[in-house]
Amino acid sequence: MRLRRRRARAFTARRYHGDLGHVAIHGRLAPGKTAGRRGRIPGMRAPRLVPVVVSLGLTLGLSSCGSAVPRDSSALQAKGAGEPAATKGRADVDYIAIGPRVLLEGIEPLLLHREARGLGVERVVIEDLAAPGALGAPPPERIAEAIRQIASRAGKRLRFVLLVGDAPGSDESAEARALLPTFYRPKLGYENHRPDEHAHEGVQLEHEHRARRHGEEDYATDLPYALAHVGASGQPDLAEGRHPAPLAVGRVPARTPDEARDFARKVIGYETSRAEGAWRRSIALFSGPANFGALADFLIESTMTRLLDDEVPYDWDVDVVFPKLGSPYAYPFRDLSARLVERLDAGALIAGYVGHGASTHFDDVHFNHRHYHIGTAWDLARLRIVEGKPFFVSITCNTGYYDLPYGRRSVAEALVLNPEGAIAAFASSRESHPYPNALYGEAIVKTFVDERAPTIGEGVVTVKRRMQEGEVPLAPLLFQSDPAELAAEHEGLYNLLGDPATVLRYPARAVLSVEGGGGARAPGAEVTISIESKEIPSGKALLTVETRRSVVRAKVPSEATLRAMPEEEAWAVMRASHAAASDKVVSRAEGVVAEGRASFRVKMPAEPGEYAIKVFASGSGDAAMGHTRLTVAAEAR
Repeated sequence: MRLRRRRARAFTARRYHGDLGHVAIHGRLAPGKTAGRRGRIPGMRAPRLVPVVVSLGLTLGLSSCGSAVPRDSSALQAKGAGEPAATKGRADVDYIAIGPRVLLEGIEPLLLHREARGLGVERVVIEDLAAPGALGAPPPERIAEAIRQIASRAGKRLRFVLLVGDAPGSDESAEARALLPTFYRPKLGYENHRPDEHAHEGVQLEHEHRARRHGEEDYATDLPYALAHVGASGQPDLAEGRHPAPLAVGRVPARTPDEARDFARKVIGYETSRAEGAWRRSIALFSGPANFGALADFLIESTMTRLLDDEVPYDWDVDVVFPKLGSPYAYPFRDLSARLVERLDAGALIAGYVGHGASTHFDDVHFNHRHYHIGTAWDLARLRIVEGKPFFVSITCNTGYYDLPYGRRSVAEALVLNPEGAIAAFASSRESHPYPNALYGEAIVKTFVDERAPTIGEGVVTVKRRMQEGEVPLAPLLFQSDPAELAAEHEGLYNLLGDPATVLRYPARAVLSVEGGGGARAPGAEVTISIESKEIPSGKALLTVETRRSVVRAKVPSEATLRAMPEEEAWAVMRASHAAASDKVVSRAEGVVAEGRASFRVKMPAEPGEYAIKVFASGSGDAAMGHTRLTVAAEAR
């Protein structure tokens, strides 16, 4: 079991003719290095979590330094012959949008929206970067050079790059102009890898295997675009030795102006609509069985439960689907894909999948010799999320395969391009490894749940840095791959599909005060809870008393019991168990918010234990959430 080191190569880029070209942005790579900020991972720290593959992620007002005058679509008209798009002397650029002219015209409403919110936007038409008479898009290194030119004037002010256009697949012709090329890096090989280990063999598409010319040797990545500003002339702060943070890069994998327009409309609606729904405090997690063995699975599942208790603040509502017989969170296998669609349609701030996966589907599970999908790209294409389009995090292999052949859409692309689907997706373009996936899980929780990243793109930059700096003690003893090389690869392997400047609709914070302080209370005691949130001057509030997330108030049938049942009975029992296990509410009360305040008289539960007192307030187009914890003491005997 040894990591197969492949010879070091420069970044490679697929041209429309199908050849591989060397990228001269950072020069060739030395053996064992990758073109990151430092090329290697510095001293790794020990995080709070201990077991391998057991982070929560494995279960899981935008400001500016000025403004630009909004421009209309006439700014996208062709320039003179041979004149590059990025030669104007603007220094007030925070945000670059790059793509074919026809797609930039489709995305223009979003760019005007960004300018209206104070960002200086530069539009780069890739046809203007191509050599005279060239067919198709210019090579990616020329696009990255255009970013570098803008950075040489804008300096550290430049933060965001929006790539508008799908990446070409292996079968694309030179005339496929409405595409935006990506980069390719050499792929590491993992020990004990089997081609069919990520999903049931029967659901792999045969032509996908035949078309994976780059699937094993290289992986698609937009990371070099995020590093294109490093070393920009005239900007000492961007010198390689200063280790500037990567740019926040996202791709809209559109192929038509309508797809670009629909995406723009979705983001604008998300950021500007009145949002008072409870989806703003909701996290939805879907997972597939690990199937690493009884002991490893037990450690993963028990640690997941602990993390839900200890790592995710109780401000949040968290619901889980974990299709494993004997789990309280198992959902009837027959209805898993329907449940995925139903749950996402209900809305969430953040949603995620963790487990095994393939480019067009999550894992499948089996019962009585039948296989059932957890979800597919076709399921996600039919989402109809009215409110609460989530940021979707997919911690698995291949679901971010944004350069599939034949114009097919991966899971992440289906989510983002659906006008009523996810607002953005973060996913791997090829096979990923459980170790850095675990580090990603912790980093995602810390960055997006605890710290509330200012934008999705800036959050992803932070998540990638934390993944590279993290470690799980003793975990490297369980595999022979080099942890530093794995982390460096996974910085590029995971890509953001969506607009990096998207601002998640985090609720405001509500402050809870308990009359008499936070000491233990007797069973059934009454307590006065006061709530304050200046963001909600008037409206309504819902207060709930809830058990800890690890508490399951239901009898959960064992795997053996379920297998002995008739199938329909097993599904009914699983559905009832999942509903009971997911319901943590002991009591609830509704109240009125006036002048930013509300008050409740709450009766504590009769059962001793620790409880969360949670509140969700809404009104005036906004929402706020908060919590406190109280303990019910056992009665003295």
